[in-house]
Amino acid sequence: MKIAILGSGAAGTTLAAGLSRLGHAVVIGTRHTGKESLEKWRKEHSGVSTGPYSEAAAFGEVIFLCTSWQGTKEAVEMAGIWNFKKKILVDVTNPLNGKEPDKTGRLHYVPTGSAASGGEQVQAWLQEAHVVKALNTVGSGLMVNPQFSQGLPAMLIAGNDDLAKLAVSDLLSQMGWKDIIDTGGIDMSRHLESLYVLWFAYGFRSGSWNHAFGLLRK
Repeated sequence: MKIAILGSGAAGTTLAAGLSRLGHAVVIGTRHTGKESLEKWRKEHSGVSTGPYSEAAAFGEVIFLCTSWQGTKEAVEMAGIWNFKKKILVDVTNPLNGKEPDKTGRLHYVPTGSAASGGEQVQAWLQEAHVVKALNTVGSGLMVNPQFSQGLPAMLIAGNDDLAKLAVSDLLSQMGWKDIIDTGGIDMSRHLESLYVLWFAYGFRSGSWNHAFGLLRK
């Protein structure tokens, strides 16, 4: 499958490397195409190409959105709205304000003036795309092949299109996620985004980042 990754930070490069190892053709879209550290990374991952946002978005059959929230809308616009039409967009973002956590480890959202979550905003920007919120409830180091001695971690997803969620669930399964939970429509993104705040706060307070949420069934 042709996969585009928008964003060349830790989440983007982790997903690109993992999906490439699974045999997918991967292009990372970035505004930093000539950045020395990214070029070094690319040479170490020969199965992954890099290019501008628009080139990656045009290439991808499935697109992963892995930008920081402050640059997300601009990245989508630079990628070209038309390049998302009728495609699946996996929204990995969280609408954080980009500031350091407070003394309790709590991160904060960007004030939007509305109740819309980040996932809902992305879907509103890209009305002809099938947006699925996923992979936003853990840190980048746990996104591919998560292994926990205490049991299976759960990956919670949300989106309006059932077929798109099935396709994303298949990709997640390939990436090592065995318990994938469909939480409903894209409006459920607000609750998934809150889980990342909890995930980060626990890591901050415990000094350990190897944790994830699970769902127990009786």
